[in-house]
Amino acid sequence: MKIIFYFGQILLNKINHLIIRKTLTNLQPLPNQNLRNMKKKYLVRLLLFFISVSAAAQKDQIKAAQNELNNGNPQAALSTLKACEYLITNAKDQDRSDFFNLKGKAFTGLANKNIETAKNLSLAVSAYEELIASEVDSGNLKYAVQAKTAIKEIKDNLEKSANEDSNVNKYADCANKMYYLYQMDKKDTLKLYYAASNFMNAKEYDSALKNFEELKSLNFTGKGIQYFATNKKSKIEELFASANHRDSNIKAGTHEIPRNVMAPSKKIDVYRSLAQIYTEKGNTDNAENYYKKIIDLNPKYIDAYINMAYLKLDKRKALTDEISNLGTSAKDMKIYEELKAKKDLVIKSAVSYLEKGNTIEPKNIEISKMLLNLYRALDMTNEYNALKAKI
Repeated sequence: MKIIFYFGQILLNKINHLIIRKTLTNLQPLPNQNLRNMKKKYLVRLLLFFISVSAAAQKDQIKAAQNELNNGNPQAALSTLKACEYLITNAKDQDRSDFFNLKGKAFTGLANKNIETAKNLSLAVSAYEELIASEVDSGNLKYAVQAKTAIKEIKDNLEKSANEDSNVNKYADCANKMYYLYQMDKKDTLKLYYAASNFMNAKEYDSALKNFEELKSLNFTGKGIQYFATNKKSKIEELFASANHRDSNIKAGTHEIPRNVMAPSKKIDVYRSLAQIYTEKGNTDNAENYYKKIIDLNPKYIDAYINMAYLKLDKRKALTDEISNLGTSAKDMKIYEELKAKKDLVIKSAVSYLEKGNTIEPKNIEISKMLLNLYRALDMTNEYNALKAKI
């Protein structure tokens, strides 16, 4: 294409040269309007020349890409298609259909070679969706039906593979596939939730954080229907990501006893996961904020009170370390009093959350033991004796 534009520039220079020569030969300058008309005429011819040459070049590249694909070289096919992609908007309907169809097949070919499988399948779906949109817009439905079938097969197979990964604790693989299933259909936010949860299980906290934060920004609740069926071999009931996948397993004879359950809101799960991730990253302020959000949503959620107490006590440890490094000078003794006051406030803050938790679950042994230790640390003898008597 660079060669075409090079010769086009030469042709344009020739046009200007001819106009100047004709003007000088007649010894009279052409009126401005005539000059503009002459330039316009030559430019239109030049444009038509470019269009015809570009169309021919594009057809050749599509054929070359098809040959690469037929020879088992999907990456080479994609490279060839990329070279003419900028021309595709103004291409003929048939050429545009051939382009997107080949693009979808090439990405699928890469996935079949186990090259970034989930990502390339997602890109294949995008290409097929562009194909369908283009053909619906033009009214020339050449590959649309095949493309819809290909999209369904890709999604079904990828979801099946993700669930198989989850069943054998391949959490990272499952998460990656669920994430790209979400990319294929942004309305299916449950797939993003499954991706985030599996990244969490795989301890890939950066990816989990990104996905959970996106769920939060989408105001995700996860309310809806959960699809269960019992594995005939293991006799264990399993949860499926969709009714379609569950039903296909029943038809295949691997599962039985299907049932549907209305799923409760998953907002607390999202907040809890975010709090845990921020705790892992050492960002206790953000972690505390999410536990507070959980308490606002469900004031009886006992784990939130316990975890808030632990976060407060983590701050106590840092203050204790500072105190232990002090000397006995007057200056250090003054700092000691300040740090001890801060430490007592932190402990009292932890106590307040534990006392609220104890009110909700008086028989919770973990809360009771923590409270007894903290009462002793604060010399709260009456509170210590009263709680001790109840245990």
